[in-house]
Amino acid sequence: LEIMLEPKVWREAATQVFFALGLGFGGVIAFSSYNKRDNNCHFDAVLVSFINFFTSVLATLVVFAVLGFKANVINEKCITQNSETIMKFLKMGNISQDIIPHHINLSTVTAEDYHLVYDIIQKVKEEEFPALHLNSCKIEEELNKAVQGTGLAFIAFTEAMTHFPASPFWSVMFFLMLVNLGLGSMFGTIEGIVTPIVDTFKVRKEILTVICCLLAFCIGLIFVQRSGNYFVTMFDDYSATLPLLIVVILENIAVCFVYGIDKFMEDLKDMLGFAPSRYYYYMWKYISPLMLLSLLIASVVNMGLSPPGYNAWIEDKHL
Repeated sequence: LEIMLEPKVWREAATQVFFALGLGFGGVIAFSSYNKRDNNCHFDAVLVSFINFFTSVLATLVVFAVLGFKANVINEKCITQNSETIMKFLKMGNISQDIIPHHINLSTVTAEDYHLVYDIIQKVKEEEFPALHLNSCKIEEELNKAVQGTGLAFIAFTEAMTHFPASPFWSVMFFLMLVNLGLGSMFGTIEGIVTPIVDTFKVRKEILTVICCLLAFCIGLIFVQRSGNYFVTMFDDYSATLPLLIVVILENIAVCFVYGIDKFMEDLKDMLGFAPSRYYYYMWKYISPLMLLSLLIASVVNMGLSPPGYNAWIEDKHL
């Protein structure tokens, strides 16, 4: 519940929606500019929203299933290693055989039995227990380890896939999916940059596209350095979230208050052949701007109270 009250959580949730639907990037507007005048944009918008919703639910199931599988594998490995350590202590006489329940076989111990033995040893040894360096091996601790961003895609998932049956096949399929996902996202982003420039200045689209791609490639080289992950974190946290939120707020204000929501609704009626629900009118004019502005203010205040920063890898502490 405390996490749900943090502005950062809601800002990242809003940013995820922006990324998933392509809002604020101009890609959706660029693609829609090629539609016919009588295109049913209402149906398209609802269809895309539902497809995105079900895709997100499916992705959530897959992500948590893979992370749960990885946590189980690591926990089983932890129990096996610590059980072997306890057996060594029993042979050396550091731990008395009498405190181990007779029904427990440490060579083929279950998670429940291991936790029982762990608790018994912890109570019996007390002061000497920390010197034994035994791990509790609780799966909850493994699941609570926060993994996100590049760590989720390139560390957690890849580590989990090494334990899959036919792991090379799943690894190839996973990275092909990442490549296709990146290319699909970039098509919309580049189109959002190229289309308004071509329509305004009448330049050749092919040449402009090549220039944009080369420029983006050169800028992207900073992310493949040894320090690239820090740049990814910085751009992801401070370049793609707050500015994107501001862009979406300005787009909302431009349509509803500068162009006029009544005029926009009339344009939709003329295009669709029927009047859209008043639900959209109130959402666009009142609810959406209010929620977005509240989120922006809360995010700015939160960033002011806790200055920006990120975790750094220090060589001296990781030798």
